[in-house]
Amino acid sequence: MSTLNNFLLNLPLPLIDHWGYLLLFLSAMVEAMPIIGSFFPGHTIVFLGGFFANLGILRLDAAILVASVGAIAGDCLGYFIGRRYGHDFIVRYGKYFFVNQAKYESTRKLINEHAGKTIIAGRFYAFARAFTPFVAGISHVKFSKFIFYDIIGGVAWAGSSILIGYIFGQGFTTASKYFGRFIIIALIAIILIVLGYRFINKRRHIFAKFHVYYLTLNALSIYVFSKMLEDYFNKESTYRFDLWLAQNITSLWQPWLNKIMIVITNIFSPEVLLILAVLTGLYFIVKKYWYQAGLILAASGGGAIIAAIVKILVNRPRPTNSLVFETGMSFPSQHALMSLIFFSLLLFGGAKLIKNNWLKYLFIAANALIILLVGFSRIYLKVHWFSDVVAGYALGLFWLTLLILVFRIIKELYKKNNPD
Repeated sequence: MSTLNNFLLNLPLPLIDHWGYLLLFLSAMVEAMPIIGSFFPGHTIVFLGGFFANLGILRLDAAILVASVGAIAGDCLGYFIGRRYGHDFIVRYGKYFFVNQAKYESTRKLINEHAGKTIIAGRFYAFARAFTPFVAGISHVKFSKFIFYDIIGGVAWAGSSILIGYIFGQGFTTASKYFGRFIIIALIAIILIVLGYRFINKRRHIFAKFHVYYLTLNALSIYVFSKMLEDYFNKESTYRFDLWLAQNITSLWQPWLNKIMIVITNIFSPEVLLILAVLTGLYFIVKKYWYQAGLILAASGGGAIIAAIVKILVNRPRPTNSLVFETGMSFPSQHALMSLIFFSLLLFGGAKLIKNNWLKYLFIAANALIILLVGFSRIYLKVHWFSDVVAGYALGLFWLTLLILVFRIIKELYKKNNPD
C-alpha cells in the first residue's frame, strides 16, 4: 500500500504546489463560462481538489479560496460576455450548443423576477452554472447586485464542493485499505457513469436497449484496467504471472516466428494505425459523415493521448532482453490500445455493410484475430508485460465505449434541437 500512496502523492499535476492550485482555479473558472462550461468537467476537478486536500497534497483553506476566486472570475467573465454580445448570440448560435429559445427565456424571466435567488441557486446546477451569469449580463442586472449574490453563490459552491471531496477522501482512504485504491476508484467511476446513463436516459430517452451492452463493456473495462494497475503496484497475482511469462516466453522463440511477430508489431504500430485513422476521418469529413469522422478521430487521437499520459504516470519499466529495441515506459501497451480501437471501429462500421453471413463472420473473426495477434506480438517480443497488454485492451475499450455513448447523446440532442 505504501507504493500506492507514493503514486497518488506524486501525481505530476498537484506535485508542484502552484500548478495544483492553478489547475483548480482554471477549472472553476472555465466551469462557469458560457457554453463551454456546460461540457467542461470543472466541477469534478474541484471535487478532486478536496480529495487531494485530504491526502495532504493541497491545503484545505487554500483550495476553497482558489476555487471560490476561480468561480467568481468565471461568472464575471460570463456576465460581461452576455452584456457585450447579448441576445443576438443566443438567437444565432444557441441551437448549436443545445440552448433553445425556451430555456433562454425561462432563465431570463427568473433572473428578472428573482435575481438574487437565481444567481445563487444557479451555481448548484450544471447547465445554469454556465448560463445564468451570461443571461444576467444580457438582462442588464446591475453589476453591484450581480457580484454581491455571485460571491455568496461562488463561495458556497466552492466550499461545499471542496468539503465533499475532502470527506470523500476520508472514506476513500478507509475503504482502500481493504479493497485497494484503484479498485475503489474504478467502482466509483462505474457507479457515476451508470447513474449518469440512467439520469440522461430517464430525462431524454436517448439510449436504445442495445446501448446497455456498451455500458456493461465500459464498466467491465474500467474494472479490468484498475485490477491490472492494482496488481502491478501491490505486486499481486497478475504481476507474478508477468514475471513468470516473461521468463518462459523465450521457449517459443523460433527464427521464422520471430520474423512474423516483428512484421505484425511494425505493420500495426500505434503510429501506423493513428495515420490510418486520421486518413479515414478526413475521408468521412469530405463525405460529410460527421458522426463517423468525429468518432474515429476522437477515439484514436484521444486514446493515443490517454495512453501516453498513463505511461508517464505509472512509469513502469519494460522487460529486459527483448527481441526488438523499444524506448519509453511499458504500462499500458499502446499497440494493444490502438489496435482494439481501430479494428473495433472497423467492425462497428464494416460488419453492417456485409450482407452475406459467412463473409460477415469471417470479417469479424479476422479483425478479432488481428487485435489478439498485435497484443501477443508485444508479449512474444518481450517489449511488454502481459498486464500491459491487458490494460491496453481495457483502456482502449473503456475509451471507445464511453465515446460511443457520449456521441449518441450529442447526436440525439442535436436532432431534437434541430428537427429540420
